[in-house]
Amino acid sequence: MATVSFWGGVGITGSSKVLIEDQGWRVLLDMGLDRPQTDLYHHPVSPRPGQELHDRLKVGDAPWIPHLFRRDAVAGTGLAGNSDGKTAVFITHSHVDHIGLTGWIDPNIPIYAAPETARVRHALTVVGEAAKKDPSFELIFAEQVMLEGSPPHIIPMEEAHPVEFGPFQITRYLVDHDVPGASGYIVETASGRVAYTGDIRLHGRHPEWVKRFAEAAYGSEVLVIEGTTLGNKTRDTEHPVTEEQVDKTFTDIVEHTRGLMLITLRPRNIERIESFMRIAEKFGRQILWSKEFATFLEAYGLKVWRMDYSPAQLKKIQAHPERYIIQMWPRDIPWVMDLPVGKESVFIQADGDPKLTSPAGRSLQHWLQRYHIPLRTLGTRGHGSPEAIHKIVEWIRPNIVYPLHTHAPELLLPEPPTIRIVPEYGRRYPIG
Repeated sequence: MATVSFWGGVGITGSSKVLIEDQGWRVLLDMGLDRPQTDLYHHPVSPRPGQELHDRLKVGDAPWIPHLFRRDAVAGTGLAGNSDGKTAVFITHSHVDHIGLTGWIDPNIPIYAAPETARVRHALTVVGEAAKKDPSFELIFAEQVMLEGSPPHIIPMEEAHPVEFGPFQITRYLVDHDVPGASGYIVETASGRVAYTGDIRLHGRHPEWVKRFAEAAYGSEVLVIEGTTLGNKTRDTEHPVTEEQVDKTFTDIVEHTRGLMLITLRPRNIERIESFMRIAEKFGRQILWSKEFATFLEAYGLKVWRMDYSPAQLKKIQAHPERYIIQMWPRDIPWVMDLPVGKESVFIQADGDPKLTSPAGRSLQHWLQRYHIPLRTLGTRGHGSPEAIHKIVEWIRPNIVYPLHTHAPELLLPEPPTIRIVPEYGRRYPIG
């Protein structure tokens, strides 16, 4: 009988790993880097160089799954390394809590994902290598992209075209999240179907993708769904702003700002970046990107303009501030002393760094006050509201639903006859 087990994301948000087994064959959905059981490794504390996976396995921060990792990376742990030819990995999207441990996977194990996910992972590798060579690369960005192990080879997987692997048939469907290529999977086993949403929402740009995935997954024996916002009683989680509304707000700000614009965004939210670039161009503005951001976006395949703070570039901006939007890291904030800023300027915090509640964010606000720069915030979550999570379960109507990637799995309350089971770490549950 086929089974499903959970090696991350149990009782926490992040580090998702869903293992489906049948007749000695394995399909692993996601391979996230996080702390499923402990909080021992948190910046600036990190595993010992050269023993990263060994250390994570020893304290329970990596999954104890045989024939998954490179033999050299698990030497001395007692865990069987190297592929036995019966494991395949499928990644839902490129956030570190879903892809971060792929660098330790044995290179003979196939890793599948959307083409966009492969492109983002390549871009992260490019930035990580650049950060190793250039100590001046922004630390915050480097921490996000410096993934452990070796860059994995990801096989681009077409949507809605099943892959046969051992006794399994695996099909990928696009879903909506705040990173390109976000996908859900349906895994056919002899005991029944397992549907896995990855990270998902209904207030993004493509709710129709989620609906299509739900239609394909309808009646599955098992549904594994993320529940990040369960238990979060805030307006942002219960009534999230749509990405369309974010675009409208940004358009309004650009249209009515006479002076220089400054902005911070999340690097992997490519669709928002592309949309903001189109809006800026419509109103005759160029977005100038830091070297870190530009390196990432260029490696992904976008054409962008760089901000280098050279005297010649500063002179152009001072002459025509109404033509530019500058993306800034916390490191760059003191440059406002040399920029043409004031009450006719604006700083837009669009879900990027620094977070306004962090020490760097408080420092940013002091700088903005000192130079009389108005602050605007806009953005929205990458995760569906509690109502959306329940709606997706209702659309799929599985026999059993396992809430993952949440601190409050017990708050998922599906309509009968669907049964909710709060999963336990590493326990194998029968399918069908």
